[in-house]
Amino acid sequence: MLQSRGFCPKWISWIKCTLINSTFAVRINDTNGNYFVGGKGLKQGDPHPPLLFNLVADVFTKMLKKAASQELIAGLLPNIIPGGVVSLQYADDIILFLENSVHKARNFKWFLSCFENLFGVKINFHKSDLMTVNIEDSVANEFQIFCCKKGSFPIKYLGVPSHYDNLKREDIQPIINRIIKGISGWLGRYLTYRGKIVLICACLISIPAYVMSVIKFPKWAINAINSQMAHFFWGNEGGQHKYHLANWGLVNRKKEFGGLGIPNIKEFNMALLSSWGKRFFDGTESDWKKFIMHKYRVNSPNLLWAKGDGGSTFWKSITWALAATKNFYR
Repeated sequence: MLQSRGFCPKWISWIKCTLINSTFAVRINDTNGNYFVGGKGLKQGDPHPPLLFNLVADVFTKMLKKAASQELIAGLLPNIIPGGVVSLQYADDIILFLENSVHKARNFKWFLSCFENLFGVKINFHKSDLMTVNIEDSVANEFQIFCCKKGSFPIKYLGVPSHYDNLKREDIQPIINRIIKGISGWLGRYLTYRGKIVLICACLISIPAYVMSVIKFPKWAINAINSQMAHFFWGNEGGQHKYHLANWGLVNRKKEFGGLGIPNIKEFNMALLSSWGKRFFDGTESDWKKFIMHKYRVNSPNLLWAKGDGGSTFWKSITWALAATKNFYR
C-alpha cells in the first residue's frame, strides 16, 4: 500500500523496522528486564499510528465507494450523491450508513470481515451501536448480524449531540458542566482583571465554540454560561459574593465602545452558524450542499430566505442565524 502511494523504499524500510523489528523491555524499580520482540501491530504511544491509520482509513473509504458502485452495498440518498452517503469518518470516529435491505446488510458484514483480514485490524462490534430510523423493531432485529447493541438517539459524533428531534436540556448540560469544572480549577482571587479576561476569551469561550457552530444554543444555556463567566470575573467563589460593578452586557461590548472585549455568547453563536452561508455560496459542489438543496429547496429564492419550519436542529439553527445576518452578507 505504501509503494502504491509513492513512498520511497528507504522510508518504507524505516517504517517496517520500527513496526516489526522493534524490541521492548519492562522497567521495574529502575531496572530494565530482558529485551523481547513485540507482536505485530502499532504500539501505544508510537508517533506513527496517526499517519498510518489515515492511510488505512483512506483505503477503507475507497473500498466502500467501489462496493457501492458495484451495488453490493447502498448508502443513503443515491439519487443525489453518486453511490449514496456510505460513511462519515474523522480519524477513528466513523458512522456507516446502509439502506433498509437485509441482503445488502449481509454484503456489508462480509465486506467488513474482508477488511479485517486484509489489514490485520479488528473491528470491535461490542463498542459499536446499531441505529435504526423509521424501521419497525421486527425488521430491525434482522440487522443483528452485525452483533452490535441497539443504540438510541441522541448520539454524539465528534462531540456534537445529534438527534432527529429537538435537543433536550440534558444533551447540552455537559458543556455547561465543563465550563464550571474549568472555572473551579482556577484561583481567581490571585488573578488580575486582565488575567481573567485572557482566561475567559482564550479558554472558556473555546469550550462551547465547536458545538455552537452546529446548533443554536437555547436561552437558558447562554444565560448559564454568562452567569458562570460573570461570577468568575467579579470574584464570586464558593459562598463569597461580590457585587458586579457593571452589567454583563456592558462588559461584552468591544473596547472601542466602552466594554472589555469579552465576546457576547449569543452573537458569537450567531456568527459561527452564519459562516455556513458563506460555505454554501463559495461555489464548491460539496455533498452537504447537494443534500441541503434537495431537502429544503433553497433555490426559491435562495438560502438567505429559506424557512426552518419542519427541519432538523442544524437546519433551524442555520436559518435563524441567516435571518438575522442576511442584511450584512457580502
